[in-house]
Amino acid sequence: MEQIVFIIAMISLGAALVLFIGSILNFGLKGIRRYSKWLAALFLVYVVTYAIYLSFQFV
Repeated sequence: MEQIVFIIAMISLGAALVLFIGSILNFGLKGIRRYSKWLAALFLVYVVTYAIYLSFQFV
């Protein structure tokens, strides 16, 4: 279970980073505003799943 949560966390972090860098390279700083909802959602998924992963490590 904890490996699945860790994989989901890393995929969402990677997707957020790729979207962030891609939007800056393609559209400049206006691209961040264009994809801000997706970036926030992916980063929120990363934070939540990584917190769950860390809670498995201490139990």
